[in-house]
Amino acid sequence: MTVVKGRASPGRQKAYQDGAYRHGYTGRGSIPRVDLWIAAFLGLRRQDSAVEGVADPSSLGMSPVFAFLCSCALVVAALAANASRLGEGWAVPTFYCAVAAIFLPAAARIIHPGASRLERLALIVIVTSALFVVRLIRAPVAFIDHDEFLHWATVNDILEAGRLFLPNPLLPVSPLYPGLELITSALVNLSGLSVFAAGLIVLAAARMMLMLTLFLLFEKITGSARIASIACLIYMGSSTFLLFDVHYSYESLAIPMLAAVLLASESRHMERSGAAGWPTVVATTVLIVALAATHHLTSYFCAALLCGTAVMECLRQGASAMQRRQAILLASIAVIAPVVWSKIVGNPTGSYILPVLAGGIHEVAQLVSSSTSTRKLFVSDTGALAPAWQRYLTMAGVALICLGLLTGFLRSLVFNGQHRNASILWPPTRWRLWRSSLLQVLVLVTLAYPVSIIFRLTRSGWEIGNRIGSLSFLGVAIVVAVAVAAFWHGTSRGWLRATALAAAATTVLIAGVISSEGPRILVPAGYEVSADSSSIEPMGISAARWTREWLGGDQHFAADRINRLLLSTYGRQKVSTTLESGQDTGMAITAADLGPMERKLLIDSGIGFVMVDLRMTTGLPGVGVYFDGGAQDRNHVVPLQSSSLLKFNSEPDVDRTFDNGFMVIFDVGRLGKTRQPGVPGKRTGEPVQSLGRTDGDLR
Repeated sequence: MTVVKGRASPGRQKAYQDGAYRHGYTGRGSIPRVDLWIAAFLGLRRQDSAVEGVADPSSLGMSPVFAFLCSCALVVAALAANASRLGEGWAVPTFYCAVAAIFLPAAARIIHPGASRLERLALIVIVTSALFVVRLIRAPVAFIDHDEFLHWATVNDILEAGRLFLPNPLLPVSPLYPGLELITSALVNLSGLSVFAAGLIVLAAARMMLMLTLFLLFEKITGSARIASIACLIYMGSSTFLLFDVHYSYESLAIPMLAAVLLASESRHMERSGAAGWPTVVATTVLIVALAATHHLTSYFCAALLCGTAVMECLRQGASAMQRRQAILLASIAVIAPVVWSKIVGNPTGSYILPVLAGGIHEVAQLVSSSTSTRKLFVSDTGALAPAWQRYLTMAGVALICLGLLTGFLRSLVFNGQHRNASILWPPTRWRLWRSSLLQVLVLVTLAYPVSIIFRLTRSGWEIGNRIGSLSFLGVAIVVAVAVAAFWHGTSRGWLRATALAAAATTVLIAGVISSEGPRILVPAGYEVSADSSSIEPMGISAARWTREWLGGDQHFAADRINRLLLSTYGRQKVSTTLESGQDTGMAITAADLGPMERKLLIDSGIGFVMVDLRMTTGLPGVGVYFDGGAQDRNHVVPLQSSSLLKFNSEPDVDRTFDNGFMVIFDVGRLGKTRQPGVPGKRTGEPVQSLGRTDGDLR
């Protein structure tokens, strides 16, 4: 690229302040150079922009007004959630509008340069709190999401047994990373609260810790409170932010701990002398070890970030020898800690993660080679097509993120350079002149975002893409924020541009929620087949509690995906899963006859009781599987047959223990001699005869 030297008149500089001249380019002709406009768009060169606010730094500004607006929007969200339970069609769009009403006004104020640092921080706290209340409105009295039951079972084991690492067949890896469960069980013992209430307190504290830590981290590596606050807004657009990362799951605590590790690591640069930074290194080490015992994937990602930072620190011109040694030390600890912990607890993550990763990579390879069809976008496993407005918003959100990355990737590298008015491409001596090595790494992390989109196009790789996307948003947030502050908004003092950019950020937020939750963001009026939160209802909960009251706890059950969650938590029963035993007992339940192979499968698995839910015959599974998700489970193109589920009735050595019209429990203990007759537990209630149903009878 050729740079035309020269000096433009003040009038021409003002005329082209939003074009090439604002970025340090001038030309001799009357027609602007195309290559200069392209360079200005991509951010190859730019002059310093006034990216900071101009208000009093100690002023709260309009934050009280926005707090009132958020409270009004939450009332609308609560009304929409209640309307969804009554079957109103307008509930879901209204709920999304309420979320947008919480976010958009505060986003416009944060993007505008007139807000002070304190006001920006207050607005981040207000929006974060309001969005967490949205999670409470969706599930106000109990856990309803799939992953929450997995960790709830682990907490129950810790509370009842008083020790760690008890087996959890729902998720065998969960008891081995007990950071979240330890904090929750301690709070339950100290306060007497229920697991649900204590879990909400822990999740609320973790969410607030995450956003405050991210603000301080982004401010530290950019030197700008405005860019830091905008980056926090963009981070909220991650598909996992609104709901998934506030589920009662170990990642919900691990992500804030990752942000704390990065902030503590960057705090070393505040110390003038190397020796003064060693207390910070010790604190960072403690956080790294705690993270390694909380979540495996997040600790691996932390190790990758710190290793990348150490490499950049060694390459950076001007870094002291002490800074390089400390960076290498922290990277080494980040690599060693999760490896040592996995060896201590039994190294289960390889068998748990690798099959999922291998399946996703295989489908992506088939997608690239065009040897197989992709997952139908916006179409559920039951064949339902998402509404048009959800499809268009999701595509618009992805397009806006890609546009922000296009205009912010190189601009962020220039912004991080020590010579901000100079080209990052020439001369090469400027390649190693940057201020923050972590910012350099986060910019490179954004390259994983397009990879996550590719994984989302496949069936097996969707979950991989969802996790990659959420982690890559740490880089996406800061890159897009630099583009917004230095290019799209710049030094403008008007509200029109700030409002337009806030609307774009709101689109990204809503698009992220739709791509993660879609139409199932609210609890529907009626039961849905194998649809996770839409399948958790009073009848299943009552049946699970009946098993504990009348059969005693710790009986070995075979059941479908939903009922095994309820049996494990509300019923405190032992359930059979392929993750634990490698045997899919769902094949014996769905088989047309109880033949020798099915009998052997139940006997070898030690099954004492089989729970059959006849509602599975009314539709295809909402999440694609009825049971464990094996190959046989995914091949269903029509609902299950009731004759297959009720085949146990004709077996003379099988007893029908429970029947409420929809759910039947069969005692299959006499199929083999591996089970001794159980002693019924102490009766604490009356037998359940019929639990009723409000959404129609089973045909």
